[in-house]
Amino acid sequence: MSDVITEAVLARLGAAGAVARPQDLYAGPGTDFYERLVGPDRAEIREVLALARRTGGRVLDLAAGGGRLTVPLVRSGMSVTAIDLSDDMLAHLRRALPDHPQLECVVADMRAFSLPARFDLVVVGATSITLLDGIGRSLLYASVRRHLAADGVFAFTVAGGSSAQSLAVGRDYEIEVPGQDGDETYLFSQQIEEGGAARLVNWVRISDLVVGGEVTVFTSRLRLLDHETLSRELADAGFAEPIVSPVRTAHGEDILLLTTRCAQTPETADDDVAAA
Repeated sequence: MSDVITEAVLARLGAAGAVARPQDLYAGPGTDFYERLVGPDRAEIREVLALARRTGGRVLDLAAGGGRLTVPLVRSGMSVTAIDLSDDMLAHLRRALPDHPQLECVVADMRAFSLPARFDLVVVGATSITLLDGIGRSLLYASVRRHLAADGVFAFTVAGGSSAQSLAVGRDYEIEVPGQDGDETYLFSQQIEEGGAARLVNWVRISDLVVGGEVTVFTSRLRLLDHETLSRELADAGFAEPIVSPVRTAHGEDILLLTTRCAQTPETADDDVAAA
């Protein structure tokens, strides 16, 4: 259990005489909390919509989650295939756009997927590329190349500047998260691991920290990445040097959008990947 719970959260649980019940942020009840946590965030949407209008045609949204990017893309008239490893996350998207003719939801791993189409835009939003280690990112790049149209665009986001710096430091503080009956106070805990290569993050509702209680701890582990490293990886994977541009955010966070294309014509599709 302790490998997914930060030392700070373990200490708070111990002081309260409570027991942790770890819960993956991207499965089951974790998805409801995740939607409450990030649902109101409008960052990236403007930029991704602008990209989609320029590229036209079909969009592939990887690690689509509950559809923070997919929903506005579909509502703007795009045909979108949304991939996520968690069917629980995609359930939120299906409820938001029930039986929509321009939406296809696919439960698959963004590191290794096979679809019978090529796409004009492939996007990974919400800095979700940081969910993947180096091997996972290599697999992602290869899968994207197999599914990009001849002049298709690959775009994703990563933290930059002061936001990247704050992700690389262990910290613990209380945050307010929207709930059905108003805001709820959670302890957010971030622990740096693997010599600074990764961060373990936890969220615990303060009101659950009672003596003898069994406390749900939402948990995730992410890699610490910068756009220079990712740019080098893209070049090694056969992509052009990315254009790096800032994303407008509501609260001053530094988020960068990396946009690239295949440096050469994408490889001939596998037998199960046909031209769009």
